[in-house]
Amino acid sequence: MRGTNILLFIIALVLSLFLGLQVEEQYRDVRYLNNCKKDIKANGIPTDDLTAYCAGLVRQDPYLFTYNRGNVGKYLRQRVGETPKKPAPKTDPKK
Repeated sequence: MRGTNILLFIIALVLSLFLGLQVEEQYRDVRYLNNCKKDIKANGIPTDDLTAYCAGLVRQDPYLFTYNRGNVGKYLRQRVGETPKKPAPKTDPKK
C-alpha cells in the first residue's frame, strides 16, 4: 500500500511539473514581448508603435529575440551607431 502511494505521488508530481512547463511556455512569448517594449523605451529608440516594432524584430530574427529574452535594445543601439552619417553639403557663403 505504501508503494502505491509513493508511485501515485510521483505521477502527480510529474503531471504538475508538465502542466507548469506548458503554462510557462504559453506565456513566455508575452513576457519577452513586454521585455522588448520596456527595453526599447529605456534605450530611447524612436518608434511610433512599440508592439509592431517588436513584432517586426521577432520576424527578422526569432532566435536572437528568444535567446536575449526580448532584451534587444543594445543590438539596436549598435546598429544605429554603425550607420554612416552623411556629411552636410558644403555651401559657399553669399557675398
